[in-house]
Order: sequence, then C-alpha cells, then structure tokens
Amino acid sequence: MIIFLWVAVAVVCALSTVGGYAVSRVLAERFEGAVDGFAAGALLVMLVGSMIPEATAKAGEKTGLAAVLGFAVAAGLSAVT
Repeated sequence: MIIFLWVAVAVVCALSTVGGYAVSRVLAERFEGAVDGFAAGALLVMLVGSMIPEATAKAGEKTGLAAVLGFAVAAGLSAVT
C-alpha cells in the first residue's frame, strides 16, 4: 500500500510538472512574479512542514525565524544577481 501511495505521489508530481510547464509557456510574461511567489511559498510550506518540527525540538523556538530569515536572504541575493 505504501509503495502505491508513493507511486501516486510521483505520478501527480510528474503531471503537475508537465502542466505547470505548459501554463508557464502561455502565461510567463504576465504572471512570472506570481508564479515565483507561489513556488517560494510552497518551498517554505514544505520546509516548515517537514524540517522545522524536528529542528525546533532540538534547537528551540527561534528555529522558524532563522529559516524564514535564511530564505529571505537567499531570495534577496538571487534578486541581486
């Protein structure tokens, strides 16, 4: 059952990638900022959902703030280059 669920996740991810690519080819100019923002938000949600609970248990309450600040610095540096 677990393998079936992982295969289903992989299939959904692959189909989403193809669909996202097709949509980006059509709407790239108008909505590039919105797409980048959505992707950044999704990245933060995945980070917070999977890594922050364990890090908070080991390092304390300031872990979430450090993660968001690190992401903000990385986003700022990528915008500069």
